[in-house]
Amino acid sequence: MADDRGSSPIDPDSAYSDVSIYVDAEAAPRVVGRLRDLLGLVEDDGAELVVGPLRVEGEPNDYATGRRAHPYDFLQWPTVLECEAVEGAPAEEVVQAVAVVLEALWRGGFKAVAACDFEDELPARGGIDRYPYPAPAPDGGAVSSGTGTWWKNLISPGKRKGRNL
Repeated sequence: MADDRGSSPIDPDSAYSDVSIYVDAEAAPRVVGRLRDLLGLVEDDGAELVVGPLRVEGEPNDYATGRRAHPYDFLQWPTVLECEAVEGAPAEEVVQAVAVVLEALWRGGFKAVAACDFEDELPARGGIDRYPYPAPAPDGGAVSSGTGTWWKNLISPGKRKGRNL
């Protein structure tokens, strides 16, 4: 039997069984269609496609706020590609397929970040290195350059009382 990261087949409960790829673009079917073109796939199954051992389905992100999300606030990007590995697929093939999807999206001009248990095995750590968080303020306080509302939530309620936000 191979090690955890080798060619052993994955089971449905494996860390390699599913991935969510957040894309900063509206209209999930359009994103999937463009991804299909970028990968040179000819079959058309609507909002779903297959890349190696990975089934990729585009959906609107339920956590999107409806406003333009900040570049590093990927959890609010409007589209999410839900990726599910075929049972028994080797982990390294799943990692390779996710990398192919991410790189195709990036080449196509999309901002995309993968959220999974194996981000460190993907290019740019799943994309997070492409959209780094801003540096904290020199005084150790809140982030000075953040524009998204979630940055304000990092400030404790006690610190907010004395500030006009």
